[in-house]
Amino acid sequence: MQSRIYFVGTGPAMRPEWLIKEAWDVLNRVDKALIVDDAWLPGAIWPWASEREYVSEEEVLDRLVYLSSQDRKIAVMLAQSPSHHRAVSSWVNWAIDHNVMGSIVPGLWDMMAALDTNGFYVRGSLEVSSNTSGFFRFTGGKESFTPSQVWHLLPSGKWELDDGNSGTASILTIKTVDAVPRPHFWLAHLPLYQRKILLLHAGNATMKAGLRLQELGATIFWAPVSKIVGPEESAHIEHTLSHIERYDWVIFTSQEAVMRFFRALRRLNVDLRRLRAQIAVVGPQTAALVRDYGLYPALMPDRQFTQEGLAEALSPYALLGTNVLMPQGNLNRSYLQEYLRQQGALITPLTMYQNTAVPISSRIADMVERRMIDAVLYTASSSVEHLIEQHSHLLQSLQTIPAISIGSITSRTLRHYGIPVTAEPEHSSLDAMIDKLVDYFTEE
Repeated sequence: MQSRIYFVGTGPAMRPEWLIKEAWDVLNRVDKALIVDDAWLPGAIWPWASEREYVSEEEVLDRLVYLSSQDRKIAVMLAQSPSHHRAVSSWVNWAIDHNVMGSIVPGLWDMMAALDTNGFYVRGSLEVSSNTSGFFRFTGGKESFTPSQVWHLLPSGKWELDDGNSGTASILTIKTVDAVPRPHFWLAHLPLYQRKILLLHAGNATMKAGLRLQELGATIFWAPVSKIVGPEESAHIEHTLSHIERYDWVIFTSQEAVMRFFRALRRLNVDLRRLRAQIAVVGPQTAALVRDYGLYPALMPDRQFTQEGLAEALSPYALLGTNVLMPQGNLNRSYLQEYLRQQGALITPLTMYQNTAVPISSRIADMVERRMIDAVLYTASSSVEHLIEQHSHLLQSLQTIPAISIGSITSRTLRHYGIPVTAEPEHSSLDAMIDKLVDYFTEE
């Protein structure tokens, strides 16, 4: 991988919704964002996965030298627009001399403020000032600037043409030189714009879902309510996997079990060719992960990606006397094991990891209590239990916040705690949950 450097202007407001789309996309791609001096408000939301580091102008070049030597993708964030910054030319010259590629992404400032990539713009010098509400107001910066229209961006995200009598309290006021089409931000057209979504898990699959939610305009808050740790006893794992050839079926009901199972085989130098068992998985994401390790599942439910669905998929098979290995976590439900035992299978449950509860941060808890979250994505029944058991004082607030459930078991747990289920997808997957979330807010 070759290093890349992007010089990104943050515009006058230093908030995500003010960035042009090119800047937003860059910050989704880079590994590290160097924020120069006051180019981003410390308390402002940071909706990207990239790391951020506040640096002074004098520190930038040293950090670029170090980070580019590690083949990192870097964004240098500057107040206003990079083309107006006194040091940008020297940084660009250094990058050219050292064959480091990149680009300059302008901010919203000075001779042209590009509020939207679809064409709305304001010509002429601009000034920006903050009012008591913490919002920002643009006005003409030249005496010859004669506005012909005044537009207000309302708190609802809609624009309104000022008739001179409305006295509307607005987030943003734009005075234009010429009559122009109805203005809007590119971000405001995304279906989840300004929606604050809480995710209670931070695994790889959830991180991918978070990126998709951000692409749809949402602001993501991560609040893992549990953590994965190793099993209490590893000798049982070593003994079981050293006799892997004895099993007729290996059944995976979680992605975490897949990863830890194959890592353990590799750590113990167990030849994968000794695995003669057929593999059954609970759903498509688990199946994809098995394929990443070079094997192909023989069985997966057609539509109900749960233990119940997997039991139904296994029902045509003769299971009497078969040896079944079930790598799992300590909190796995017992439904599938009980079903297989009733069919006469010999079950070996293998605890590969433990799921232990952790409290969410006080900041996230405060946002939930004050109902500042627009929706919560519940991806497991255990997540519901961990959240409520550790933060029972939040239950009343959670009962009023839209709840998107991954499936029937999680929905049952939510209802047990009195939390209404806003939406539940037909298929148990994160992508299907996001589709339901979009449908809900679009209808709203």
